Amino acid sequence: MTKTLIQLFAKPPVEGKVKTRLIPDIGEKSATAIYQHCLKSNIKLVKQSAFEYQIWLTEVSDHPLFKNEKVKIQQGNNLGEKMLHALTEALSLHTKVILIGSDCLDLSTSLLKRVCEKLEQHELVFIPALDGGYVLIAAKESIDPNIFKDIEWGSDSVLTQTLERAMQSGIDTAVLNPLRDIDRVDDVQHYAELKQYL
Repeated sequence: MTKTLIQLFAKPPVEGKVKTRLIPDIGEKSATAIYQHCLKSNIKLVKQSAFEYQIWLTEVSDHPLFKNEKVKIQQGNNLGEKMLHALTEALSLHTKVILIGSDCLDLSTSLLKRVCEKLEQHELVFIPALDGGYVLIAAKESIDPNIFKDIEWGSDSVLTQTLERAMQSGIDTAVLNPLRDIDRVDDVQHYAELKQYL
């Protein structure tokens, strides 16, 4: 068994299919450009992390960003099923797995190392998103399917509901400081490098 694996969950950067909450305000082209910026940043992050990594896409893509990358396709009917499938598969081969999305620009290699260290003392680690979801989930040895059951995906209570499931299952959980996901124009305004796309 190898030690730690990072899984990056992403969508191919196709206009009209990414950053849909930004589209009414800035249009499909700019929304896609912002998404692609975030995706490139997170691919760079996992490459610099010194951990093994995989990119899990929602669908098959021949986009140049994924050329020569280890790409897998997400399986399941909702985000919970997709994460459960990916984490379960990885934990059969790795001791620890860190799963991140592609919408946060504030993750760093030092933060990923800290998550890895936290997994020494806890079974699950989360980094919340400011909007009520989470930007990272990490697990060691196994993942309990109950933490993904009956969650209102896309709502502002995703993390709260997930933590409730973890508590009900007696899972020792650590929650780090929240970070910002880039979903709305307000989020974009926090990053000088994204304002060029507005």
